[in-house]
Amino acid sequence: MTKFLLSCLLFLSMMLNAQITLGAGSTNVGIAPISTYYGYSYVQQIFTKEEINANAAGNITGLKFYLDPSMSIANSSEWAVYLGQTTKTSFTSVSDWVPLAQLTQVFSGTVTNANGVIEITFATPFPYNNMDNLVVAAEENSAGYDNNNFNEVMYVYPGAANSSITYRNDDENPDPASPPNNGVLKDYKSVTTFEGLIPNPIPACPSVTYPANNSTFVPLSPTITWNGSPGAVSYKVSIGTTSGGTDVANQVSVTTNSFTPATPFPSNTNLYIKVVAVGTGGESSGCSEIMFTTAPPAPANDECATAIALTVNPDLNCGTVTSGYTIGATDSGTSPDPCYGTPDDDVWFSFVATSTNHKISLLNIQSVGSEPDDTDTYFQVFSGGCGALSSVYCSDPSSGTLTGLTPGETYLVRVYSYYGTGSNQSFDICVGTLPPPPTNDECATAIALTVNPDLNCGTVTAGHTFEATDSGTAPDPCYGEADDDVWFSFVATETKHKISLSNVQSIGTEPDDTYVYFQVFNGGCGALSPVYCSYGDLSGTVSDLTPGETYLVRVYSYNGAGSNQSFDICVGTFPPPPANDDCAGALIANTFPYTYVQNDAAGATNNAGIIDVCDNWMNDGTWFTFVGDGNTFNITVTMPAGSDFDPQIGVYSGTCSALSCENTVDVAGSGGTETLSIPTLAGNTYYVNVGHYSSSDEEEGAFTVNITNGTLGTSDVKAEKKSLKVYPNPFSDVINIADAANVKSVSVSDVSGRLLKVIDNPGSSLNLGELKQGMYFLILTMKDGSKQTVKAIKK
Repeated sequence: MTKFLLSCLLFLSMMLNAQITLGAGSTNVGIAPISTYYGYSYVQQIFTKEEINANAAGNITGLKFYLDPSMSIANSSEWAVYLGQTTKTSFTSVSDWVPLAQLTQVFSGTVTNANGVIEITFATPFPYNNMDNLVVAAEENSAGYDNNNFNEVMYVYPGAANSSITYRNDDENPDPASPPNNGVLKDYKSVTTFEGLIPNPIPACPSVTYPANNSTFVPLSPTITWNGSPGAVSYKVSIGTTSGGTDVANQVSVTTNSFTPATPFPSNTNLYIKVVAVGTGGESSGCSEIMFTTAPPAPANDECATAIALTVNPDLNCGTVTSGYTIGATDSGTSPDPCYGTPDDDVWFSFVATSTNHKISLLNIQSVGSEPDDTDTYFQVFSGGCGALSSVYCSDPSSGTLTGLTPGETYLVRVYSYYGTGSNQSFDICVGTLPPPPTNDECATAIALTVNPDLNCGTVTAGHTFEATDSGTAPDPCYGEADDDVWFSFVATETKHKISLSNVQSIGTEPDDTYVYFQVFNGGCGALSPVYCSYGDLSGTVSDLTPGETYLVRVYSYNGAGSNQSFDICVGTFPPPPANDDCAGALIANTFPYTYVQNDAAGATNNAGIIDVCDNWMNDGTWFTFVGDGNTFNITVTMPAGSDFDPQIGVYSGTCSALSCENTVDVAGSGGTETLSIPTLAGNTYYVNVGHYSSSDEEEGAFTVNITNGTLGTSDVKAEKKSLKVYPNPFSDVINIADAANVKSVSVSDVSGRLLKVIDNPGSSLNLGELKQGMYFLILTMKDGSKQTVKAIKK
């Protein structure tokens, strides 16, 4: 009887303790398990078997997530939660989602904040095998903008690198069956309780959260921290100067999740640390160690008198740099006050000017102080020597151009952290030499460009606008001030070429100003006639050229005095039109799944111009066709990595001469994936056009199209959002909105994000004549609560 009673009590105790909480105590916030800031979100997290540390396989009966008790989640309360088992330990890319087919939906409904806890109880327990890692996925479906608290509020704790993948958006509700390919990887996870699992009496190995493995510049008296292990009553800390060593700390017992050495660590030393958890059932075993390097000694160039001499580079390429750091540095005290910030950790460098103009650059800046992610580093340049310092330049950005220097004179550079105690950085410093005045300052001295046979820009020509002057005789530019224009020429080999500016750098006295424009002319220097303006883009397609004719290109800074840039310029040639350039030549998809890689898409001629069959107009791109079989067909278009092609998909029935709109989609933006699902009629012919979103004659980029067929369940089909068309774009004074009846309001912002005006209940035409020339963003708030953002250019 006594044994039976003890067994019952033990069983009851186990049931009462049948839950495992990970990350307990953390009040950091993040995007997990959902986003409370954006209207929609989808998040997946991987919790490893080792950190869950269950006693045995068991049924998970529910989950708990944590947040501030005072925070509202009223606008972020519609959740769908999924669980799954995986051998993954982390996500490898921004598209490496665990497929929905490998997950089980365990909850769908409304959640509430009950005194800082969101508790979800499953209708059907989820069986966890205690062999694999666990995936927790959550989708939040409450539409809205800047929800709840205008911030993320869910508690998270540090995890392994890429242990979560997140997506959040105000307009696009991500589909777990086809997640976006532009998620964001995070090194944290939500503080989570797994109900129903019995914890192992031997705690799991702790995960050290500071310092990170292989980190450098760790302070000599750091506070080492780690995630708590459920069931641990204490921890043992071992630190050595060799792997597995204990000569610095030998199994020092602590009852908290942190450890600070009694005496400072030696400087510039590799140290190895291992933390073991101790529980009622024993110690964790097999725990791994991490290695870190302590901070170096105080910098040798802590004072002006010990300034390190810098090598002056002959150009702006920074072939030679000098490394430095501010941790351990002190306030020089005797130097003039800085223009900005607190120089309590200034370090010193010197250089001998070889020209009247040099550019100082700080590169590879990293936070190495106790204030993580603080990379705000400034520099100041002096003349006169340490005993009579006279400030000649102050930086705010990490680079700046010095003018009016005296060749042969020595100048001193003070580098320091903008903020005070705890703010320190490591960096590389470079002194570059600006180029001489350009030889192509006038149209008559234009530099001849090589026309590349393709779009790869294998041959480029370097140029710059520094110390260039206004040509004066040329026509006014389309936009901006051409007070520093430089000239190039090329002989057209085709009727269409692409002009591209790349490697653009600011080299004027206005730091970080990279706004450079170009304009193309024909007619020769004496009779210039504009044929193209770049609209501020770094590349553009110049059409209707005459092969064999010489064209002139003027490049200039958009802004006035002090704005100058260096750049590379390229003339590219488009490939021939692809075989499926015209609807009549559409490639036939007759075996499914059908996949085609369109590498020659840039050669598409847009021969039919704008296709206005659907409300959402689009350019005529490249074509595909298939015959329906009564099932739903799914068309997906993806771009190679780094692509700036912004595709639109249009699907039509009928014939090429009489197309009928089925649907169109353009929601993903440049380089994003577009997907469209079309119910079909058996025997009907359908045409798929992959074109550009823009109403202008923009070229396409390479893409891959996939067409599959198969009936989808109603729960798997989500309504496609149609993007509204705005036209013409670029516009002069008036821009039109197709289907304006569905638009509640339009907000107009400039490229810096500054709100310029709001138009409530807009008509189909917006008069924006008061705007200056340039690029703007139109944010269309729809009557269904969704939003669409359109880039518009004012001529």
